[in-house]
Amino acid sequence: MQSKLFLYYIFFLLLTTSGEAIADPSLEARLKEFTPLQSVQPRYPAKAQRKGIEGYATVSFTITKKGTTENALVVEAKCGDLYGEKVMTDCTDFNASSLKATKKLRYRPAEVNGSPVKVDNVLYRFRYEMGGKKKTKPILNIPSRDLYVIESWISSKKLDKAEKKSLGLVASYEDVNFLLGKIYALKNQDALAIEHFNRFLNVNYDYEGNNLRHTLEISAVAIIVEKLFKVEDYSGIIRLAPRINNSRIILTDNNFQNKNANNLIDISYFYLGASYVMEDMPNEGKEALLFVKKRAKDKNFLNDINNYLLQAQ
Repeated sequence: MQSKLFLYYIFFLLLTTSGEAIADPSLEARLKEFTPLQSVQPRYPAKAQRKGIEGYATVSFTITKKGTTENALVVEAKCGDLYGEKVMTDCTDFNASSLKATKKLRYRPAEVNGSPVKVDNVLYRFRYEMGGKKKTKPILNIPSRDLYVIESWISSKKLDKAEKKSLGLVASYEDVNFLLGKIYALKNQDALAIEHFNRFLNVNYDYEGNNLRHTLEISAVAIIVEKLFKVEDYSGIIRLAPRINNSRIILTDNNFQNKNANNLIDISYFYLGASYVMEDMPNEGKEALLFVKKRAKDKNFLNDINNYLLQAQ
């Protein structure tokens, strides 16, 4: 159950630009064909800006044969804290601005047998974040256009293109290692995924209270741990214990209520506890597994935890 869960979480944690393409799985084959040509910075609604409201709006639209957009419709919109520290609520504050910005998006259209075709139900998320005292460093230090293009290719499973572009950038931007880790994880090239996620974790980053950066690091650790457990490298997982424990402390100290981040920490602790058990360190194993058991709700996950707790007796 864990492998698919990890890859599901990680794709929805990378929220670093004002807009991001989101793949619709039902259209996977068709989405492989179109390519974004430019991103658009939406206008911040004056009323929301005066009230200090932040949030996002996700728009569904059709990419025409000419690469323009039509039939735009807001399918989800939330207001609140973009950094996950408070619950976000439904709102309409950003709908009009997002629909207007959607008209300016441009794509190289999809093609079938060399002829352009339209693509329906493309999703795009516009983010609205206040500046001033809440302004923070980018979550990933990567030029926004390059990040947008690479993420779009990853979402549409154009992994070879995403890999090539990322490899051309990584010498200048160390954070590209996070994207390469994602790419190689999807390509089932586990050794390369682990290598690049480790490089990302070693990047010197001044957090300035940016908890979403911690979320990306937690994602990287979780995938590394899962890959190591698959090949029974239990000692390698145990060496990551300080980083797993530190992530838990940071999120607790900052009261960071992010469901995805907490789920990833739970899964990392599960693998850590199981690794302790497999390495004949039952006391350490019990401590990690009992921590997860108190928080787990999924029955299958609880069964896995209990099985390793029995082995630790």
